[in-house]
Parts: sequence; C-alpha cells; structure tokens
Amino acid sequence: MRFIVAMLVVASALLAITPAGHAQQTLDLSGIRFWVERADAVRGPEGYGEDNYYTSYQIAPGHFRSFTSNACWLAADGPNCTQAMDGNAVEDAGAPPTTAAPHSTPPAGGRYHIDVLHSTAATAAWAPCGQWLNSVLSYKGILYGFVHGEAPQPGTTGCGISRTHHKTMALWTSPVGANAGLQGSWSNPTLIYDSTNGDTGNGESGEGDCTAIRDSTYAYMFCRNPTINTTTLARAPLTDLTHFIKYHDGWGSQPGLNGFDTDISGTIAGPSPDGGKSSSALGSGASVWEDKKMVMLLAAADPKFVGLKASFTALSNLHSGSIGFTTLPDPLFVQETTASGRYPYGSNPPHYLYIYPSVLSPVDGTRSWNLTQKNQFLLAYAFVPPRNNLSHRILAIRSVTVTTARKAQDPQVLVALTTRQDAGFDQYYSSTQPVAYGSDAVFSYPIGTFTAIKVDTVGYFVQLPADSAVSQGQMMTKIVECRSGTFDSSGKVITAPWPSAHPDHLITSGSCDASYNEETVAGYSYPAKPASGDSVQIYRCRTKANGTHWASTSNTCEGLGTSEKSLGWILTK
Repeated sequence: MRFIVAMLVVASALLAITPAGHAQQTLDLSGIRFWVERADAVRGPEGYGEDNYYTSYQIAPGHFRSFTSNACWLAADGPNCTQAMDGNAVEDAGAPPTTAAPHSTPPAGGRYHIDVLHSTAATAAWAPCGQWLNSVLSYKGILYGFVHGEAPQPGTTGCGISRTHHKTMALWTSPVGANAGLQGSWSNPTLIYDSTNGDTGNGESGEGDCTAIRDSTYAYMFCRNPTINTTTLARAPLTDLTHFIKYHDGWGSQPGLNGFDTDISGTIAGPSPDGGKSSSALGSGASVWEDKKMVMLLAAADPKFVGLKASFTALSNLHSGSIGFTTLPDPLFVQETTASGRYPYGSNPPHYLYIYPSVLSPVDGTRSWNLTQKNQFLLAYAFVPPRNNLSHRILAIRSVTVTTARKAQDPQVLVALTTRQDAGFDQYYSSTQPVAYGSDAVFSYPIGTFTAIKVDTVGYFVQLPADSAVSQGQMMTKIVECRSGTFDSSGKVITAPWPSAHPDHLITSGSCDASYNEETVAGYSYPAKPASGDSVQIYRCRTKANGTHWASTSNTCEGLGTSEKSLGWILTK
C-alpha cells in the first residue's frame, strides 16, 4: 500500500453548517477534494473472508489485529465465522493462508487466527447462521466487539439461503492487550439490536450490518434496514453499551431490541440535476472525521446514485433531535447497475461489484481519522469481479488523500489509474481497481499475477454523475474498463477471451470494443487540456508482443507498442 503525501490546506471557513428543514442539515462540502489512490488486492479471492466491514485494532505501536469474516475453518464453529490477522499496519492483512478452502486443515500459529468468535448457548438463540465482527471500540481496558448475527427466517428452521435471514447485532467483550480479539478472549455476548421489520415476509428481516463509532459520551451504531435498504441509528452511553436506544424522530426511549426507529436521510449537495434530492439509502459504513468533527457515511448499494456515496453531518448533530446528512454529489467511484437498474449483488455480477465500504485511520486503525495526523484515510471494501461468485471476494484496500480549500473545487473526486505488469505473460494491466483475480481458468487472472507496479499513478480520472458529466466547462469523455470475452446473464460464454487464462484488460473511451465485456466505468477524462490543475494526456496502447493493451502518457507508447488513440487529459498531482 502506498501513501501519497500531498499538501493539506486547511481552511477555517470550510464546512460551515447552516440550518435547513426538519431532519436535514446543509453542509458546504464544495471545498473538499478526494484523491482516491491506488487499489490493492490484499486478500482473496478466498472462501472464508471479505463478507463484512473490515475492522482493525492497534495492539501496540506497529502491531495491528484486523478482522474479516465469512465461512469457518472448523465445521463445529460454523456456519460463518470471523478470522483475525496480525500485521505491522492497518492494511497489512495478508497473513497466510489467503486462498485455502474452509473446513480444510487450519493453520497453526503465526499471524493468522481462526474462528475467533465461537457459538455459545446464548448466540445460538439469535445467530445460529453465523456471526460477523463489524466494528470494535476500546474503552477503559475493554475491547467491545459489535457483531452482526443471522438466524433463519422467522417461523422456519435451517439457515437456507442468506436472503431470507433475520439480522441482529450483539455485543461481545474482550480484555485489551496482546490476546485481545482472539479465540477464548471474547465473552459475555449480549443481544443489543433487533427489529421485527420483515418478519412476516419472505426476504431479509430484522436490522443489522451495523458499524460503530463514538464521541466522548456515546457509541453510535449506523445500521441497515434490509427490507427497504435504508439507514437507521442507535446510541448507548459508553458506560453502558448493552442498552441501546433507537433514533425515532429524535432521541426518545425506543429500545434497541424491537423498538421503533426512523430512517436517517441525506440530501445531495450542489446545483447538479440531482442536487436537493433526498435518500435514506446512506449505507452503514460510518467513520468520524475527527479534526472537522464530522461523521461520514459510505454506501455502495444505492442503485439510483450509481456509485460509492459519501454523506456527512456534524458529529454534534448526533446529539440533536433532527439528524440529517449532506451527500457529496460525485461518487468516490462508479458502481454500475444491472440491465434492470439494480445493485448487482450476487455471484457472477455483470460488472465490478463493491460491498461493505469501510473507513479506518491509517494511524491507529479506529474508525476515526484526523488530517492533522495524516492527510489520508484508508478505504477497504469487498471486490467481486465478473466470473467470480460470492465465495470468491477480494479484500481491496486503498488510501484516500483529502485536501481542503477555501474555494469550491472542480473536480471534487479523482481516482488513480495504475499500470501493473506481468513478465511471464509479457502483458500490462491499467486499471482504477485491483487486478480482477478469480478461479475461472479461462476468463480470470490467476492469483499472484500482475504484482509488479509499472506506473503507480498514471494520473487521476474525474468522478462525476453520469447525468452531469461536466468539469471546468468541458463535456467530459467517459472512460471504461473492459475484459476480452463476453458472456450472457447466466454466465454462458458467448465469445472466448484472449489470451486464455490472462485476458486482455482494455481501457478505452466511450464503450468497449466488440467481444469485450464492460467491467466498470473508470471515470471521465477531459477532451482538451483542462484550464486548472496539473494534467497529462494519455493514450490507448497496443503491445508489439501480443496485441494486449494498456494506457500510457507516451504518444509512442514508450516504444513498446502502438498508440491506437488518445483517451484525453487526466489530472495529476
């Protein structure tokens, strides 16, 4: 993981808060710029991880314990478990093994710790279908674990398929120290959050998928109502985390267990066509921007927004009886939808699928980041390319550099383009996302290939709403990423990829070439040199060696191939 150091200009006038209507708060977000840096595949694809919000805890300086969840190593611990990995940094989660199948021989010793949450007689009542550790908070010598649990559909037995499960949250405790969070250290599981939402239906029910943050007085859980994919909120005093109260048109007395709640909503900022529109699909990936006393929520699953959505409110606003968020109009990157306009959650998605966006501090691993300590936060998420199923998720982690200024920034979100190479294949790979590793021996890239970085940051693509793709007065050019080979919605191959087992990854303008599948929208480029900011022109290049493609700033493709066309101008630092 590379961390780019950039000048941080802190403007005291930035992010002024002005009152608005009921349950809303208008924030001036126009002076913020996000530089979304290189994406790395840290783990996977594997059968026992990346099915929750990535979580980390600092054991000691230079020693972090991170958690990922899915299947179990031991069937007796099942059916779904949490694993822990020790590393030297928050993003150092590559402790082996990284690709073994569940229920195989577990690793002995080392930096990888299996099945850290055991089922108990208590948890069997609310989480017989699995437990996923989503957040940890340390307070007065105790590590508190916020654990998502699932049970069979009410009135039925057997876990069946996950889309019928009932969701809850429980609290576990572990002493801080060298063994914090390991198997045998967790105790006192207590159910703290539940709902009767959807109990009479045939789909998901309850409430869960929460992450937790804190201020000086309370812990807050931002959660998901699975019946309508909206965001809910609860809080408890740090001195009594077993008794949460739900937000229900203010802070009343609705209990965390089956009380009523009100969805939290956010309004899109700015004058874009979507400006002023409100939504309660804000996600539950919560973090605190500490030096600005702000809360940020991330959501990947809102198909109307078509991207990774960031929404903000003042931390102090969580104490009010009228909580609302302001949503950045531009996505942190694009999440394409299905042909019917739905979030593409499921195996073999038609385009890149992103799940569980999670933010952590690169300094101490908490969900509280401070730009006076480091001008970045870490963004982690599960990444599922086409031809991968949901048991073959990839853990992606990237740093996001945040700069602020007194004047409005245009653009506000930029995503890095990285070129990797593989000497064995004599091939390059230019992308804004990690390598799309997978188990498909024809369509996917073998794990461990394209590990060499040819160009860390070629430049940055602008991120914009598709219905307002204008920056610095220019109508922008859409840039897409494509993989050779095509298939239908059932996964049946229509056109075989080439080269076999390491397909051509093409980045181009407009739309993909014939016989290529569109993987994602990388972002937008400028047709002409932008008036403001450092920039570089990039070209679509074809190698002399085997005809595969990459993107280069050289109009002669560095003597390695032929320039097929200009892809426009992109910004640099």
